[in-house]
Amino acid sequence: MRYRSAALPKLMAIDLDGTVLDSSGRISVRTKAAIAAVRAAGARVVIVTYRAYRSAKPHAAELGLHVPLICVNGALVKDASDDSVLESFPLAPAAARAAVVYGIEHAYDTCLYIDEFYVATPDVVAKYGRGWEKHQWLAAPDLRTALEHPTLMVRYFGDHRFEQARNDLRHLDLEEVDDSIEGVFELTFMVKGMSKRFALERFSADLGIAREDVMAIGDGALDAGMVGWAGYGVAMANGAQVTRDAADEVTLTNDEDGVAVVLERLLTGA
Repeated sequence: MRYRSAALPKLMAIDLDGTVLDSSGRISVRTKAAIAAVRAAGARVVIVTYRAYRSAKPHAAELGLHVPLICVNGALVKDASDDSVLESFPLAPAAARAAVVYGIEHAYDTCLYIDEFYVATPDVVAKYGRGWEKHQWLAAPDLRTALEHPTLMVRYFGDHRFEQARNDLRHLDLEEVDDSIEGVFELTFMVKGMSKRFALERFSADLGIAREDVMAIGDGALDAGMVGWAGYGVAMANGAQVTRDAADEVTLTNDEDGVAVVLERLLTGA
């Protein structure tokens, strides 16, 4: 039986996009104050995000979190105080190459994540490397050459969910992360078992913090695992149904300071 409590946790794991960040990509004054208050009361706060480290770190700094930052869906953990790598889970070279070659043979828009950069051919960079993460894209004429470096993920972009690719590459035994952003489907291959839950469970064990003393707050389908595992899980009202189903509580949306609402209540004991 999973223990459930809404008491102030020893460790609090929070997602960024759709959770701490509002629809404009900002952290509200109220949310900043609430996170600072729970930290002052003794709770550890850690960011667990699908974002790359470089785009997540500024938000961690804004919240005063100079601690390990769990990013890339748990595949990379870095110390935000000095940028040192604490843990990294790259794909096996043969598996990464097989996925890249398959993408090339099927003319898929493909990118890699290598050394804090999304690496793709120039046409793919021009197509997807824009907006807030533009500075994180690098062009490579041939992705097979880029595989000389350890890669944390291979990702396909397209207008479908790549069901044939899943079937054809199942023998590689990789973790499949399925997502859709602004009408573009993404299929990402990572080390088998890689997830936010995996990362949070491991991080909690390293700190000697029991599951019942962990709270997790998130919105997307990728947050469902850690929200369901934590002693107390909170989903945002704007979150995926699978995450809301896994939660003990559904708070307000990210545009309504849903995170702050939960934390303020914990601090007052209401």
